[in-house]
Amino acid sequence: MKRLTALLLSLVLLLCCFATAMAEFGDFSEKFESYFLLPGEEPYVTDRSYQSDEVCIQISTMRAYNSDVYIADIYVRSTENLQRGLSNNKWKGAQQRVATIAANNNAILALSGDNGAHLDAGWAFANGKMVRKTANKKRDLMVMYRSGEMKVYPAGKVTTKQLEAEADVIWQSFLFGPSLLDANGHALSSYNTNVGPANPRAVIGYYEPGHYCLVQVDGRSTASQLESGKKNTGMKMKELGAFIETLGCTAAYNLDGGQSAMMWFNGQVISTPYEGGRNLYDVIIIKELN
Repeated sequence: MKRLTALLLSLVLLLCCFATAMAEFGDFSEKFESYFLLPGEEPYVTDRSYQSDEVCIQISTMRAYNSDVYIADIYVRSTENLQRGLSNNKWKGAQQRVATIAANNNAILALSGDNGAHLDAGWAFANGKMVRKTANKKRDLMVMYRSGEMKVYPAGKVTTKQLEAEADVIWQSFLFGPSLLDANGHALSSYNTNVGPANPRAVIGYYEPGHYCLVQVDGRSTASQLESGKKNTGMKMKELGAFIETLGCTAAYNLDGGQSAMMWFNGQVISTPYEGGRNLYDVIIIKELN
């Protein structure tokens, strides 16, 4: 009996240790060592790049589908370097400008988020904290785990039981959508959305743990910053999916677009938001931890 009790106790301790390990943040310092500076080195910053011992960001621009597109290619040392900046630093706080939220969170890079607090239902995790626990079977859900892995669950394909069981290892979740790519990284043939026409867009893309991208598409006839005399039409959802496929992401998710969509880098908005943008509940940020 004593042996059985000791065996059960050992098993419980082993499971606890396993759960603790699973809840740790992904550390990509060795895998992407060449992208980071040495500890203690001063960050190297240009008007479109940032490199430090924790973060590497390279922003490229191009014209696609008659629109200006901003692509931030991102490597992080830890999953924790990618966070959600919340308005007034709390879930469903009074909405603020993207620049204000970014500055308040010491961000290097920021992109308009899913504005998820605007929705009445849907699971929501922000920086490891479960902030809403209700189902939303109409929208695709993107989940980022503490390991750095990102998954998109089609509407109705993730259960409350599963999310409750994984709560300790979920770092972020996003609930706007839709998902843009299939399991093989190809553009979907149809999209779970009623916002299909051309619009400004914001996207978070996933390559592998520690490697991500944030993408901004200008639209609604704003003036192009890249080609004089041109206007930005924005992208239809099918065009967006096709474009994101060319980036080589393994998963990608559409965020709040339209007037919300904008990219902020190193103290300023670098895209051209429609009518100057609007106040939001949240943004996705890349930041230093130390």
